[in-house]
Amino acid sequence: MPNKKSTNSNKKNTIVSKKNTVVNKKNISSNKKIILKENSTFNKENIESKRKIIKSKRKAEKLKRMKENSKKSLDKNKKMVYWKPFVIAILLFILSLSEFMLNGESMLFWILFTISIIVIIPNIFWLKLGLGVPFGLPFIATMLKTKYFIKTIQNLSKHARILEIISILGLFLGFGLAGIDYWVAREKGGIKRIIILLIGAIGLYIIFKLFLEMLFMVPALAPILLLCLISFILIGLGGLTLSILVGYGFLSVIALFSAKQIIPQIYPVIPGVSIPGIGVIVPFIAWISLGLILIIHEFSHGILLVKYKEKLKSVGVILLGIFPMGAFVEQDDKTFIKKSEKKQILVLSAGPSSNLFTMAIGFIILLLFTMMVSPIVTEINNEYSKTTSGVRIASIEEQVSFFGIVKDSPAKGVLFEGDEMLLVNDSNDITINNLKKEIMTSNKVNLTILRNNEIKKVEIEPVLFEDLNYRMIGVVFEQIPTGYVPPFHISLSSMIIQSIHSIIFFFFILSFAIGMFNFLPSDPLDGGRIAKFVLLPYFSFLKMNKKETMLFIGRVFTWIFVISILLNLLPYITIFLG
Repeated sequence: MPNKKSTNSNKKNTIVSKKNTVVNKKNISSNKKIILKENSTFNKENIESKRKIIKSKRKAEKLKRMKENSKKSLDKNKKMVYWKPFVIAILLFILSLSEFMLNGESMLFWILFTISIIVIIPNIFWLKLGLGVPFGLPFIATMLKTKYFIKTIQNLSKHARILEIISILGLFLGFGLAGIDYWVAREKGGIKRIIILLIGAIGLYIIFKLFLEMLFMVPALAPILLLCLISFILIGLGGLTLSILVGYGFLSVIALFSAKQIIPQIYPVIPGVSIPGIGVIVPFIAWISLGLILIIHEFSHGILLVKYKEKLKSVGVILLGIFPMGAFVEQDDKTFIKKSEKKQILVLSAGPSSNLFTMAIGFIILLLFTMMVSPIVTEINNEYSKTTSGVRIASIEEQVSFFGIVKDSPAKGVLFEGDEMLLVNDSNDITINNLKKEIMTSNKVNLTILRNNEIKKVEIEPVLFEDLNYRMIGVVFEQIPTGYVPPFHISLSSMIIQSIHSIIFFFFILSFAIGMFNFLPSDPLDGGRIAKFVLLPYFSFLKMNKKETMLFIGRVFTWIFVISILLNLLPYITIFLG
């Protein structure tokens, strides 16, 4: 028989070994867990460090690419020949001086002077220093790019919902019933669609009568009033702009064949430079207003691009010499065209719509500013009234001319240099502005003058330039100085108030002009790209696919725009030909 004690001891040993095995298993599992935890932590740290390394490498590569690109542009700019455009600029400048000495501030003088000093010379500077790259024709326009404002646009995109609403309302104004039909009415269908379009047409008609009909008070535009009204209701501000260009273009053709000189409706307006043919100078400070408008326009595009998850590459400005002629927000067009139609339209409409919105804001600010400074302006006017004791004639013109239309001066032989104005149409409120106002609004002007200590009465019939309802008598007025000098604080206040007023005023005027023009349904403007979506259903009769139809719409409106511009240049040709 086996020994009981040894058997028991063996059993005990077996139990102990089992317990040890269990303990060992627990230890192994716990060790495994610890090792796994340590490994996972280590792996996470490794992954994080690898990510940081990859990020730093990407940043380094990006910086390297940027440096290479800037170096390429510098190398490209260095390869450009600079002495030839410089010589051309100097020759044009000499020609402008010759023209000035012969004919004064003529249209040719300002064209030559602007191209040489304001356009070519500054562009040589931008390109030579590598600050920009040529845009279109070298030494005429330069494109400057930067990434500095992208972060600002990203922050502003948090408030993009407000801008979306502005873009929709702007679309209704910019494309009229076509825009309303696309966004609201078409999906309703039937009687609802008709009611919405009818209400829209009434609203657009009221807007035209209240705010836009005043544009056609000028006799030159009166014949195309009905055409422009219909166009505004159907295709909004874009259609209105195109109708003005087309309508006046055909009037120019008719005038050419009837040998009638008419006044151009397209003027090269450059702040600080006299408008050719008119002599009016838009103050240099208007560039501040234009700069603000361009920033608002492009930032509005950028804000919605960011909202719709588009990556911005750069923000930039296009300079015509020293002057900003355009701005842009650069994004990837390949990803943008994959967005829904409505998102694309909202982004495109955001720029001109924001300009129309800020135009309204500018008008309100202008009214509030005028009311706020009114007491100060009264004090300034009182002080400046002491500096003069009346108005006299500085010179008499041999002839009066307006955009190539030359007529005999009514004042010649009737008024003389040194004549002092006492009354104008029985009013003793004699200022240069009041005299010009009376001349502009009167068929006959009755003047009471002081000549050689004798009081005389004369009657003059101003020359009427029918196209713009503009009257002239052929005199240059000047204030008679008293020698009084206003206090410094009055002069300073006057300068500050005039500057602020000019900035706000031109911000209001140019916002409307730029917003209206950018809705024009022609490439490469915002309205040209919007038109392809909004007007697409109305061209379904062509039986072409979507892409072909959109290309057709683009070509049609671009050709209409180009031809209308050429037709509007006819009055300039007739002026040059005499």
